[in-house]
Amino acid sequence: MVVNAIDFSDLTKKPKPQGFQTPPPQPPQTQLGIKNAKTGKVEPAMGYPVNQMGQGDELLQLFPIPVMICPYPVDYSKELEWIRNKETRKENKGGDAGNYTHYNRQSEDTFVLDKPELANIRAFIEAKLHKFVTEIMASTDKLVITQSWLNKNKKGESHHEHVHPNSMVSGVWYPQIHEQLPPIQFRSRHQRDVSLQAEKYNTFNSATFMLPMKRGELILFPSNLTHSVPVNNSEEERISLSFNSWPKGNMGDIKSLTYLPLDRCV
Repeated sequence: MVVNAIDFSDLTKKPKPQGFQTPPPQPPQTQLGIKNAKTGKVEPAMGYPVNQMGQGDELLQLFPIPVMICPYPVDYSKELEWIRNKETRKENKGGDAGNYTHYNRQSEDTFVLDKPELANIRAFIEAKLHKFVTEIMASTDKLVITQSWLNKNKKGESHHEHVHPNSMVSGVWYPQIHEQLPPIQFRSRHQRDVSLQAEKYNTFNSATFMLPMKRGELILFPSNLTHSVPVNNSEEERISLSFNSWPKGNMGDIKSLTYLPLDRCV
């Protein structure tokens, strides 16, 4: 079955498909940057926000973790119907007898994005992975989707804290979610055993961060970032599509002794 997937990439400068609406222009954001050691001026640079605190004091955020959220731009009613009818494991639980914890049910198929029914979803995800790699990580590597599966959480089900091994960038697409359904929760990789008592939480003193997602949104993040899903207390089922990725071809550089010849590892 041949499927012509929608091209979601703006990088090719091709005409956008019918029904595609360009989002309205956003108001200008505070310029991110780093200070030039010679001029003392803050120059544009992604990922290094500088906050002026008065009296000449400056606050930097070093080594921030990139998390990218992307709205799906077109209707996906047919894909959602297919996803709802896709079979998952009957039950997924852990713990002692009589005190079980019920976890989300994953699809038996762990390559769902290979299916022609989800060709448009895959094209959208691949375009956003490319943007994440080139514009945020400033890399020329091409990430390919390795595995992909569905997660379904009915009432009383959750997803334990975990990371995604053997993956570079992971992501979750949300075909069925809203504010009453549990968000994705991230845990800091730099959590300390001892910390200051905080009167209010912010980027610097929080151990966890919850992100309520909207219907059709995609979230991309480093695969080693710990995340989980709280218990679903709603009568409605929460459905998501998760995936992993890995750079295509060989990795590293021969001269710098970082070369990883993946073609020799088979």
